[in-house]
Amino acid sequence: MQTLQTSTGMLILSALLTLSWSHFSFAQGMKRTGSSEFSFRLNYVEDETYSGPNGSYLKIDGDMGFGFNYMYNTSEHWSFGGSFDWVNLDYRAHAEPEDPADDPFEYRNRMYNYSLNFDTIYHLFDSNITPYVTGSLGWTSIDTNVATGPGYEYCWWDWWGYYCSTVVPTKRKNGFNYKVGAGMRWDVNRSFTVRGSVSYSELDINIAGQNPENTIWRIELVSRM
Repeated sequence: MQTLQTSTGMLILSALLTLSWSHFSFAQGMKRTGSSEFSFRLNYVEDETYSGPNGSYLKIDGDMGFGFNYMYNTSEHWSFGGSFDWVNLDYRAHAEPEDPADDPFEYRNRMYNYSLNFDTIYHLFDSNITPYVTGSLGWTSIDTNVATGPGYEYCWWDWWGYYCSTVVPTKRKNGFNYKVGAGMRWDVNRSFTVRGSVSYSELDINIAGQNPENTIWRIELVSRM
């Protein structure tokens, strides 16, 4: 009986050591240093409301946007790269008249947002599951879809025929954006990673007398090479 218990204990210990070594080898094989990462990401931008004078306001509805990202891992902790994101957001502007006898004015439309960013990530741990902090500096362009003049027609041709279209100039705003955030990273295997994060973003663009601020929730599907 003593011999049987000893043999069973040795088998269990051997199994645990084998599993531990396998996990260590697997983790070692997933080292990030020197690897490149390409990701497709889903960005949910929360709704925001901006107050104006006399009870006027601008309400921007939250919605899902998309983006692409490239990062290069200079070490197990540091990554540097860039990204391109876009999102279309419905908005409603409400303006109160100076004369109480007049009716308030409401306007609804949809804006188009594009941003090109330089990104930095710092991973807290040298492991396949780790929290991280991130920061970004970029340039954002917002097309309010509000016409600023009459439309004009332009035409072009290609191999399939001759075409004409009407273009209406719209009000655009451009400026720097700044982001800081935190998230969690999971290296599922040597070539696939999932990242999830939440970030705070501010645009250096005057909208209703304020710089727009957004909370962005993000899920990224990453291919690592």
